[in-house]
Amino acid sequence: MSPLEQVRAYHQLSKHQPQRFAPGPGQLEWASQPAPFRRYAGARLIELYQRPLEESPGFDAIFAEPLGPPAALDRASVSQLLYDSLALSAWKEAGGSRWALRVNPSSGNLHPTEAYLLLPAGSLEEGALLAHYAPDAHALEVRAELPPALAEQLSQALPAGGLLLGLAGIAWREAWKYGERAYRYCQHDLGHALAAVAIAASALGWQVRLLRGIAEERLDGLLGLDRDGFAEAEHGDCLLWIGPPQAAEFRLPPALLRGLAELPLSGTPNRLSRHSRDWPELARVQALCRAPALPAQPWQAEPGLMVADNPGLPLRPILHRRRSAQAMDGKGGIQAELLLAWLRRLMPERSPVPLALSGEPAQVDLLLFVHRVQGLLPGLYWLARSDGQAQAGLREDFLWQRVDEELPLYRLLEGDARGLAGFLSCGQDIASDGCVAVAMLARFDAALTAGPWRYPRLYWECGQIGQLLYLEAEAAGLSATGIGCYFDDAVHDLLGVADSRWQSLYHFTLGRAVWDERLLSLPAYPEHRLPPKPAA
Repeated sequence: MSPLEQVRAYHQLSKHQPQRFAPGPGQLEWASQPAPFRRYAGARLIELYQRPLEESPGFDAIFAEPLGPPAALDRASVSQLLYDSLALSAWKEAGGSRWALRVNPSSGNLHPTEAYLLLPAGSLEEGALLAHYAPDAHALEVRAELPPALAEQLSQALPAGGLLLGLAGIAWREAWKYGERAYRYCQHDLGHALAAVAIAASALGWQVRLLRGIAEERLDGLLGLDRDGFAEAEHGDCLLWIGPPQAAEFRLPPALLRGLAELPLSGTPNRLSRHSRDWPELARVQALCRAPALPAQPWQAEPGLMVADNPGLPLRPILHRRRSAQAMDGKGGIQAELLLAWLRRLMPERSPVPLALSGEPAQVDLLLFVHRVQGLLPGLYWLARSDGQAQAGLREDFLWQRVDEELPLYRLLEGDARGLAGFLSCGQDIASDGCVAVAMLARFDAALTAGPWRYPRLYWECGQIGQLLYLEAEAAGLSATGIGCYFDDAVHDLLGVADSRWQSLYHFTLGRAVWDERLLSLPAYPEHRLPPKPAA
């Protein structure tokens, strides 16, 4: 089979069906549960700051374009970037167990995504650094101090005032629970992390863009993940520029890439599990989907349309307060205008900060199961966010009634869709008990014409959409949760899709959460490390 045919075969293998689930462990082996944090024993630690949450820009301001002049690249701004995107948000305790929550959500709270920074000389320290972010300590583990000549090459290659952030994935963290379907969840989580980083960077006046010109297979060497000592495989997924807005992508010289890949490294990676189970399709699809070096492209997108749906609402408390709901009350409702405001935020032209960083055109539309939205009839709706048009090729008996002058939102069917939403989401009541449930459907065939590397990026787009929905729900005093378990082809049957032109890649639900009062919530960190006050 060709690489593209193998990716399609993986997608088919990893589908859930009402009569069978995708290959998985069956039951959880708690003795082999992966440790939640990657750490490098023996690496030098740089502690980071935690600015109080009340020091915050407005919620609405930062989705359209970076806010204000770019912050100086220093320990305070790097601390802020990571604290507002990838740090812990709380600890939970119940029944003798204790676990961490993070600002960026993750499937099953398993967090396969790790972050590595390439910092030019003079930013955090006198020299240039390769460092790993340790969210449990909110600190950087220094893996390498670049020699002066290589540090100079890095400074010359990067625009002034910015850094490189590499995101990597440990598939075993998700495979422990989800088996062969875990690759999908790793990519969802990466999409959430990308949006979280972009939003945190925007509050600092920084731009986040994917460096497309580096083949992804080179990222392992660049981030130090191809060395001995890793009991569980970890692979680089993407490399991001973060800093003052630039007009176009820049290239990293081959000599710099070679030098970084040959750096002597400090620290020994910890073993995450006593033993791990091999899921062969995960490694295969991961290798098939790594993007080649792609052509450079313009970066300076047009600013988005500024909206003021939440005037006066601060951003940073919402970022840190966000939680994934475990159950919905099945009673609470919302006004149609609130739902429309949420959907406006999901249009690419409205939120270029978190949605435009990959440089790929939008490929994901939304199927909405409207349950309790005053001003909208219950039923099925379609948001045509990728091109604004009613979609040919779906069921002929759909109504396709446009329900909003501004948004390309269409009513497909009227009626109570609660049972349908719950069934399609693997029988989970949370999909029927919210105000609205969402299925994210990608233009699968059209996207994959570019190559297998577009497959994971469809999940990235879904994760980015999910992160915006999380924040919008939290801003409204409600809650949300991502749903990775759903019956793929049953969704397609509902739409009358007999081929693979559309594929459902992520489900979501929003509403009023029911929280378990037995859980004790504790601060993310024992004490705040405040940045020094600027000199008078």
